[in-house]
Amino acid sequence: MNIVDSIKEICSQRGLTIPKLEKELGFGNGTIYNWAKSSPSIEKIQKVAGYFGVPIEHVMYGFSPSLLAQAIDLLRGDRTYEQYAQEIGVDPRELVKYGLGLTLVRPKFELIRRICSDKNAQIIYGEDYLQEIAGFLSDRQRESIQRKRLDDLINRFEDSGYTVRFENEDYYEKIYIDHPDHGAVAVMFLHEFIDRGDALLDELERNKSEDIETIAAHHDGEDWTEEELEEIERFKEFVRMKRQQKNQ
Repeated sequence: MNIVDSIKEICSQRGLTIPKLEKELGFGNGTIYNWAKSSPSIEKIQKVAGYFGVPIEHVMYGFSPSLLAQAIDLLRGDRTYEQYAQEIGVDPRELVKYGLGLTLVRPKFELIRRICSDKNAQIIYGEDYLQEIAGFLSDRQRESIQRKRLDDLINRFEDSGYTVRFENEDYYEKIYIDHPDHGAVAVMFLHEFIDRGDALLDELERNKSEDIETIAAHHDGEDWTEEELEEIERFKEFVRMKRQQKNQ
């Protein structure tokens, strides 16, 4: 796995694209893809590692070989590689490769699962840590990524003038999205919001833009700004509400 493939994998695990990562880090367009042809500076690799909160070697190889070797050595203790491999049910040759840091190829998940089955592994390191240094996404990382994704989505909606609120119904968390001018615009489960929130906001903004264009067409010949057209639409909504109140 070269460094570009490694970064692509890390991005994929976190629901990110390389172009978006480049933008977040202030890199030029295509900077990271060019690293397949020319080696990046250590400063740039450090920026990527810092962004993801992983060691530099993780960015370069897709896992952290030195940390994995340290963990295996500590967990093995006084046992030989053959004895330890037999106890956890793995090929001793695979264990030797990673225990001595002889390979830069990311280990298979089954090897890490077997290492995690050792009771000492749970006490000393914990399953999350061992999965992370081996290049796999742990449960705690998934939770952290989901929380960040949720926070980013809420910020996007609020920046566009919407309010997002949570309510628990029948043990399921639901998301209610409201707009001060249009009232409730969407209701969905939390996992649906995380999966489809971006697409929903794009659709709502597109519809809003189309509404403004429609209002402009009705007032053709007059030089209205977009802000004034939105004000007109709000006034029309107010008049509709007054009309409904009279009819009740």
